[in-house]
Amino acid sequence: MPERREGNADGDEGNEGIPDGGVAVDDASTAEASRAVEQTAGAEGRSASSLGRLVAGLPRPGIVARLARREARLTVRRGWALGLTLLFAVFALLLATFSGSSVAPSGYDPVVASYVELATYLVPLAALAFGHGAVVGAAERGRLGVLLTLPVSRAETALGILAGRAAVLASAVVLGFGGPGLLLLREFGLGGWPTFAGFLLATVAVAVALLGVGVAISALAPTSTFALAGALLVWVWTALVHDLLALGVLSAFEGAGEFVAAMIVSNPVATYRLLALAPTDAASAGLAAALDGSGLSTGLLLASLLAWVAAAGVVAAVALRRKRV
Repeated sequence: MPERREGNADGDEGNEGIPDGGVAVDDASTAEASRAVEQTAGAEGRSASSLGRLVAGLPRPGIVARLARREARLTVRRGWALGLTLLFAVFALLLATFSGSSVAPSGYDPVVASYVELATYLVPLAALAFGHGAVVGAAERGRLGVLLTLPVSRAETALGILAGRAAVLASAVVLGFGGPGLLLLREFGLGGWPTFAGFLLATVAVAVALLGVGVAISALAPTSTFALAGALLVWVWTALVHDLLALGVLSAFEGAGEFVAAMIVSNPVATYRLLALAPTDAASAGLAAALDGSGLSTGLLLASLLAWVAAAGVVAAVALRRKRV
């Protein structure tokens, strides 16, 4: 029988088990490198998964657009679009019709100033009334629960409701005030039409901003009664109390223009008044005169209204996520 060899003739007992042409590797180094690779791969995987969850949690624009179209159709069927348009048109038509009389304002600037004073109270009230039942009212009627059974997120639902109602309200503002505004073209010509167009743009912006506040209140309120009470309190504060408080601070403290400017930006109705009156002669009176040199430009005023819309949409989306339906 052949003899068993206990080792290599050259004394290479330490290379036993290494294949021919192989390289000896330290087991400790191999394990450490493997752990490093696994940790790196795990960190990358967790980052990718966190990014995936973040992207998956964002509202999908296509779904929001479909929900907005659905909400717009429902509000049109319920008569909101017609009612809001007629409400704005009746008051605007009265001002436009009597604009040529001896006791009524004449010219674009006086008529637009009259429209702004009317819209300061009427448009926020209509927008809050239109928005306060958007979420809680649908939840009480059971329609929101049915909608949430579809493969849509609650954030998408809130944004879709806001976008759909915003489209209806913006159309009502443009048609309600723009239709009678055509009488101004016949009366005064095209000279001051940009002033009236600026009024329409500012009115749409404040209407959507207050609608967003109403929808946010609706998402936060437990019942429709609480939502209605919250909407009325917001209207009283923004349309009545806030400006009186700002004028009181301005008259009591000299050099408080920057503070009052901050208060104006924090109130969408006051922001709207300054924005809509900026192209007219009325911009040189009242708070506008006191805010000279404060840095409040037309672009900043419009941006603040858009910020109100965005903030209200975020609040409504977060509130609906936590709401029991």
